[in-house]
Amino acid sequence: MEGAEPKEIKREKVYVEPGLSTREIMEKYGIAESTALNVRKRGWFVKNYMKKQIIINRDNFNAKAAYNLAGRVFWKNFAYKYDDAKMLKEDLIQEAVTRLFELSGKVSGNEKYNENYSRFYIAHNAMLAFIKTWLKQTRHKRIWKDAFEIIIRDPRLAPLLELG
Repeated sequence: MEGAEPKEIKREKVYVEPGLSTREIMEKYGIAESTALNVRKRGWFVKNYMKKQIIINRDNFNAKAAYNLAGRVFWKNFAYKYDDAKMLKEDLIQEAVTRLFELSGKVSGNEKYNENYSRFYIAHNAMLAFIKTWLKQTRHKRIWKDAFEIIIRDPRLAPLLELG
């Protein structure tokens, strides 16, 4: 699938006709029963709310600037805060650049925050999500490694390793 353009996913507010039953809302919009019940009460829902937004504009994406920004975010916010961050440096930077590319078509600045500020936090949040997921997934390896070291050092438990 080389050169395939990623599917664009946008969030949009959808208003529901008053008077529709929960079952009709479920069938018409393809949503779960609990969501349809809340939508019927509220009168609207956000389409693609649980999906990651992807809005790509290749003309608005500068790869060199994105890598530069990701590097600055890494050294400012992650390099010294997390023990494993330096080992994961390339992965964190790549994750941030990928997310910046996915949101390159989204207007991210407003009157309160400029576009650089928004891009900084897009990169920051992408790195944070990656490292938290990585730490969660590797937590059990660390626990068992520590337990194994305790078993080896305890003379009463060491013979148990030879049985298995």
